[in-house]
Amino acid sequence: MKIVQRLYTTVATVAAGFVAAKVVKLGWKAVSGSKAPDDADDLSASTVQVALFAGLLAAATAVAQTLASRKALGRLVAKEAKHIATVTGADAA
Repeated sequence: MKIVQRLYTTVATVAAGFVAAKVVKLGWKAVSGSKAPDDADDLSASTVQVALFAGLLAAATAVAQTLASRKALGRLVAKEAKHIATVTGADAA
C-alpha cells in the first residue's frame, strides 16, 4: 500500500504543480499584458517583476501541491477503510 500511496500522491502533486504554474502564467499575462518572466535568458523583465512572479509561482505551486497531496491521501484512506469494512463485515462510516 505504501508504494501505491506514494505513486498516487506523487502523480497528484506533480499534476497540481503543473496546473498551478500554467494558471499563474496565464494570470500574469492577463493582468500585466506581457509574457511571464520565466526565462532566465530573457533580460527584458525587471528584477522586481521576476521576483514577484517567482513568489507568486512558488506560493501557488506549494498550495496546489499540498491540497492535491492531502486530497489524494484522503481518497486512499477512505478507499482502504471501505475495503477493511467490506472484508471484516463492519459498517464503513
